[in-house]
Formats: sequence, C-alpha cells, structure tokens
Amino acid sequence: MKDESLLQLGKKFGKCGSWALWDEDGKIEPFIQKRNFTSLIRPTIIFMGLNASRDLKEEVDWANYHSDLKYKKGRSWKKSSCRRLAEIIQKEFPQFCGAYMTDIIKTEYHSTSDKLKKFLKNNPDVSDKNKKLLEEEMNLLGKVLESDKLAVICMGNLSFDITNKMGTVGKNKIYQIPHYAMHGSDKEVREKIRSGLKTLIETVN
Repeated sequence: MKDESLLQLGKKFGKCGSWALWDEDGKIEPFIQKRNFTSLIRPTIIFMGLNASRDLKEEVDWANYHSDLKYKKGRSWKKSSCRRLAEIIQKEFPQFCGAYMTDIIKTEYHSTSDKLKKFLKNNPDVSDKNKKLLEEEMNLLGKVLESDKLAVICMGNLSFDITNKMGTVGKNKIYQIPHYAMHGSDKEVREKIRSGLKTLIETVN
C-alpha cells in the first residue's frame, strides 16, 4: 500500500470519501489517529452511495458516513440511518471493515434520490463532471493498492444503475446491496442489508 497515493486520495477526496470504520459512537477519528491506520483499511472494497444530502466542504476529512459530521440541531448519529450499516458491518461482517466509502455525485446535494435523478437528467454536464471525478478517485485507489482489482458495492438501486451507466469502474466487479435508508421498519431494513452482505462474503473476499 502506497502512503503517498493515500495522502493524495485524502487531499482530493477526503471530504466525500471515508472508510468503513466506526467506534461505538460512530466516529472514525480514533482510527485515523492510530499509527497502524493503513493496516486497518481495505481499499479493495468500495461502498458506493449516490450523493451526500448536504455540502461537506466544511467538514473534517473522512467524516462522511460517520458521526464526526457537524449535525444540525435535532439530528444525531443515533438518528442516522447510516448507523444501521455501521453496526451490521462492525458487529457481524468484519470482512468489510475498513472498506472505502464514497458517493458517485460529489458536486450536488439533494435530500432525495428522486430530486437528484431529475436534476442529473436535466443537467448532463454535471453527470460528465462527476464521472471524471469518480474515474480519478478510482485511479487513485488503484495506486494506493498498486492494483486495479477493486470490488464496488453499490448501496441502492439508483447507485447501482448510475455506476453501471457511467462505466467508471472499468473491469472491476460491481455488486449491489439495499440502501440503509430504504423504506421499511428498522428491523426489516437491517435484515435486508444483512442478507445482501451475506451473499457477497465469498464473492468479494
């Protein structure tokens, strides 16, 4: 693993990217501060979301998908739907701990996938711009690993469809699991995520 490329990845994509590592409070900072941080991450596996629901430019690096985000009043990690995915991975699927996490669309922030889908349809230049950014991000991950063999796990149908349509992941394999914020009771959603990850254990690892 090349540290120089990892630094470049953080400098360019640290605001939208992160790692599947959470402490009991949903934070990633304690892991980043460890001297053996690079031994904890697995850039060969990528969890791909659609887009952030708000601008992350003012956040600390690697805060996306974690409680290190500056939550607005009334919002907290306890109420975050992403906590479902975090708890399932940390407690039940150590094979996916340390995976890279990012979003396809990095320049637009919409609260629902329907709004984003409509926006992208009317603004093809935005799709092209984000396609180039995602290609650059994938290339940097390959340099971190000194390998181009990556496994992309899309979270949700739209993430899967757009990733395939963009063709940004090259020959890397693309998989899909249910999105952690999908409709349904907490128990139902957790079971669907759990089932999705179970099917990928032998294929991805």
